[in-house]
Amino acid sequence: MLDRKRVVITGLGVLTSIGATTEEFRNSLLSKRCGIRPSSRFSDVFGNVCASEVLEEPKYEGLAEGLQEKLDKAALWAYKVGRDALVNSGLLGNEALSTSSLIIGVSSAGTEAYMPLLENRINDFSIDKTRLSGSFSSVCSVVSSLLQIRGGYELVATACTASTNAIGIGFDQIQNNKNQMALVIGTEPLYLPTIAGFYTLKTLHQQACTPFSGVPGMSIGEGAGALVLEEYQHATARGAPIYGEVLAYATSGDAHHETAPDPRAKGAAQVMRTALANGELCPEDVEYINVHGTGTETNDRSETLAMKKVFADIHSIPVSSTKSYIGHNIGSAGIIEFIACLLTLPEGKILPTLNFGRARPSCDLNYVPNEFQERNVKVFMKNNYAFGGNNCCILAALPGNGRPNSRYHPRRVAITGIGLVSSLGFGLEQILGAIRKGTSGSALKTWRPSHKGEEGIQDFEDWISSNEMLLQQFSDLRKKNGDQLSLRTHEVDDRAVRRHLKRFDTRKANRISTFALLAGEQAIANAGANIRTTGKTTALIIGMSKGPQATISRYVESLVPDPRRARTFEFPSSLMNAIGTFCSISKGIKGYNTTLANGFNAALGAMCYGYELVRQGVQGQALVGGADEIFHSALHALQENHGGLSPNLDEDGFRVYDRDQSGYFMGEGAGMAYMEELESAGDRGGPILGIICGYGKSCDGSYIDDTNSQPSGQWLAKAISQALDEAGLTVDDIDLVCGTGWGTVSSNRKELNGIERAFMHRSHPVPLVNYNGFFGFVESAAPILNLALVLNAMKEDEILPIPHTRSFETKNLAFVSRKERLSVRHALLVGSTEGGNNYAVVLGKGAPYE
Repeated sequence: MLDRKRVVITGLGVLTSIGATTEEFRNSLLSKRCGIRPSSRFSDVFGNVCASEVLEEPKYEGLAEGLQEKLDKAALWAYKVGRDALVNSGLLGNEALSTSSLIIGVSSAGTEAYMPLLENRINDFSIDKTRLSGSFSSVCSVVSSLLQIRGGYELVATACTASTNAIGIGFDQIQNNKNQMALVIGTEPLYLPTIAGFYTLKTLHQQACTPFSGVPGMSIGEGAGALVLEEYQHATARGAPIYGEVLAYATSGDAHHETAPDPRAKGAAQVMRTALANGELCPEDVEYINVHGTGTETNDRSETLAMKKVFADIHSIPVSSTKSYIGHNIGSAGIIEFIACLLTLPEGKILPTLNFGRARPSCDLNYVPNEFQERNVKVFMKNNYAFGGNNCCILAALPGNGRPNSRYHPRRVAITGIGLVSSLGFGLEQILGAIRKGTSGSALKTWRPSHKGEEGIQDFEDWISSNEMLLQQFSDLRKKNGDQLSLRTHEVDDRAVRRHLKRFDTRKANRISTFALLAGEQAIANAGANIRTTGKTTALIIGMSKGPQATISRYVESLVPDPRRARTFEFPSSLMNAIGTFCSISKGIKGYNTTLANGFNAALGAMCYGYELVRQGVQGQALVGGADEIFHSALHALQENHGGLSPNLDEDGFRVYDRDQSGYFMGEGAGMAYMEELESAGDRGGPILGIICGYGKSCDGSYIDDTNSQPSGQWLAKAISQALDEAGLTVDDIDLVCGTGWGTVSSNRKELNGIERAFMHRSHPVPLVNYNGFFGFVESAAPILNLALVLNAMKEDEILPIPHTRSFETKNLAFVSRKERLSVRHALLVGSTEGGNNYAVVLGKGAPYE
């Protein structure tokens, strides 16, 4: 048995409409100041719409001159509150940050750089801003680089539960002894697509929202918040301030509907029960609940019902909604509301629900209407819920009210199922058949920028095509052929995908979700699992890069010329967690539900998180992976420019690690892996494809000032070393290394240098492969596609060669250039994101491995 570490909160940072510092925020809360008022930015579009807006530009201490203009608000606000929290904790610039993790929760990041194109402000468009803030995950890359946090990052993208979920992940990393500290941030500026979506769903209140009473409706808001989480003994040893202690967390999925909560409140009740069980607490221990409390009819009724199901004496427990002060801050809502509790509960005061009028039917609890209630709370609960039925619950205690460490028996984790969708086919058998036949899977694709005519804003694809400066910027991304764009891509026949699926709602299935569902079904079937009996204890963790691009495009187009007529269906379906939502509803998966939008190789982050959930016995099983789609548009070209990518038009194929050829082929598809406890899999006679022995994470921290054309790979090597240490192995125990680099010069050099550094003292060269050449670069799912071929090599004692590459970059590594017969007992899978995050996973041979 292992003791879990105690996790305390030692730093706070906040930015809201009622305070840009913790002191201002506390004073506003205690004076019952409401920050919801007629919008200063959107009233001209949506009429007299109310919002909780940050109207004054914050001060960004320590930011280099000229950098502010190149960053978006999501990154700037995250940096501001993150730095404030580190200053508050006494950790800014501390060497300990080199092993600390960063977890950021967002709903709509990576948007601002492209807003001038959408809002017809073309002269305001900045290539520099797209390079630094032009991807969904760039907020993590920026903050980790500016604050020099090198222990690895995660970007949680579960909409309205994102920052609450981020707190839970940071807590878990510390209590399971992976990191001693974690900086957790939620950041959410308010942009046109977000407010237009809620407006068209008819959920916005005409005035300040009145949760659980009066006229239903929510108030939209924006802001950011940050917490420093720290291992208890580490914090006390350095005399850090302690604001509270995180006791437990949990997530769950309703598997019910894309936007509406389950009216039976089963998922919301389940997440509270699971969190209580994880913290070895009883309902009677909870003395206050800070609720989600959006003010909408369905949320308030469902949330009230859920609490009645969990707490027998719920009428004696005060519950209140902080959204009555600051509106719904979407991705940053949970962390800001959590901070509000930490700032006011020590005063012996429970925050009221402001604007409270006549309670609505079925809303009959103690909502602390309008006035503070005096009570000395020791343990409180923080709940948030999101589109897609994503539920999250945190349990925390005020200083001096912590609980003894809980204990757990670490499980061995097996991979028992793999599901694949690629240009070469579906499933491992079909893909191996295509590889043996020499099937390429790639084709030269061209598309012509669309022409919308004179209505609405100038189409940005036309604008890019006619803009010489941008054509120069994209010279490596396109071959000009009249007004056509050309790329060599690996595309999936999505009609064939649909024929392979069993039962799913075709009306709600976009391409990327369909890919993910088919891969998930394959993995479950491959494992011989029965989701009907294990759905409540199965986690679904999805890694995302660019997400549902086609749906995002349709939604953005629907905002023109009148944002009040935006398509209601495309709004929730354009969110990063929409793919997980579709899969959970289709398969009835109701366990932990998280989307990690880390960018390239995001499935590795999903894999590591799912492994931890199973290893600690929090979930019995985990379905993890990623999915990607190719969407031919100028916006996609802009996003690729952010990553410094240069697509390859070579007919001979995608040549990874080639000395004479750089560039990549765009790929699409999905990869999902089913993981479960090794003992349980053995008991039911499940196939053991491989075993996860350990993993490591790190971050380069050089995103802002990445002037080194030959990246050292130092931090990737550190992730490899951490993974080997956790697995109890040395470099001499590894029989095969699989990289997932995407073919550019910098990607190749970083990955190869990192592997060279890690294995420099090995007694003999280690065989090295990278199979992205078979599939194209499938941005988030590439690790699972590579994983499948590695596990097959372990099973068959035969290693497939790296495809297409003729002349390898270095002679210091043993690249597998032809098929090799070799017994592979342990393998290492490595990968990085375009923002400098690094992962390493050690794999063990499946049955009859002991």
